[in-house]
Amino acid sequence: MASPEDIETAVKALKKTVEVLKVNPALLQTPQLAFFREYLESLGATIPTKGGASKPAEPAKEEAPPPPPQQQTEPVVEEVESEEEEEKEEPEEVDPDVIPEAEGDIATAQELGELGKEPDEAAMEAADAAIREAMAAMGEGNLEEAVAKFTTAVLAAPSANLLATRGNCYLKMKKPVAAIRDALRALEHNPDSAKAFKVKGKAHAMLGQWKDAARSLGEGNTIDYDEDTYAIEKKAKGWVEKEVERERKRKEKEAKRQKKLREKRAKEMADASAGMGGMGGMPGMGGMPGMGGMPGMGGMPGMGGMPGMPPGVDPSALFSDPDIAAAMSNPKMMQVMMEMQQDPSALMKYKDDPEVMRLVGKVSQMMG
Repeated sequence: MASPEDIETAVKALKKTVEVLKVNPALLQTPQLAFFREYLESLGATIPTKGGASKPAEPAKEEAPPPPPQQQTEPVVEEVESEEEEEKEEPEEVDPDVIPEAEGDIATAQELGELGKEPDEAAMEAADAAIREAMAAMGEGNLEEAVAKFTTAVLAAPSANLLATRGNCYLKMKKPVAAIRDALRALEHNPDSAKAFKVKGKAHAMLGQWKDAARSLGEGNTIDYDEDTYAIEKKAKGWVEKEVERERKRKEKEAKRQKKLREKRAKEMADASAGMGGMGGMPGMGGMPGMGGMPGMGGMPGMGGMPGMPPGVDPSALFSDPDIAAAMSNPKMMQVMMEMQQDPSALMKYKDDPEVMRLVGKVSQMMG
């Protein structure tokens, strides 16, 4: 049995509810007050319709859903058209001379020789002989034989110039990945080797790695300038500019897409909020007396305008706020807000969720 204090609390809550219903009787048609409406009807009370007119209590009749407004179909067409426009992208320009990295290497990585090796006279003579044979093979167009002879020389007396020369041979074989390995090892022997920088830059250009190509060719030409290298460097810089412009357009397009998405979701939220009849949030009911002497729970306060907007508030202005728009781009937050639109008391489920409570606080702050 309820205590006198419980009864007094319930009476105060009921008075508050009645005061709200006097201002807006249509609230009796909300799902939250279905129990109260049914009780009044059982006593023979006349319940106002949603339009405000009163009618004798009668069993509820199912009404056919109204046809969708004409304007709802227009945004869908526009959205589809915009999506089709976004799908139309300019084909990415590709240099037909670029070699795929998988095709630009040899079956087994070449031997690079011992770094810092001090060859004796016999090793130097062996290296010189191998180099002469390699150059002869290159003159005859036998590049594989030339590479083999250069490798013999590298193992006998490794040097930056020798490794860069073998790297040039790999470039002629269209094996830029192997050429880069030789160039990098050559730069370990001599960090100022112009020949090694140029081999490395040309190899990157063959692979379509334009930024690395322009950088290495520029360093090589700074040490020892030549027109042929400059021509390749200029080409590489041109491709870098194209890549920068393409990335700028991609980011710009993505920013526009995100903006449209935020605006679309903001409009959906604003339309859904406006469609709730401008309820402005249900005030707390003060709680019903507890069963067996348990006190009421104190009621659920209104959400400060969610769902439904108070008179004079522009929903589109509310959801144009970047923080709210960003939150609404999260499907979870969208679902939570729609749930609270249907049932404001659902807020209690999320009272320990900081993300939800931040959004609710932000909305309440903007609603004043």
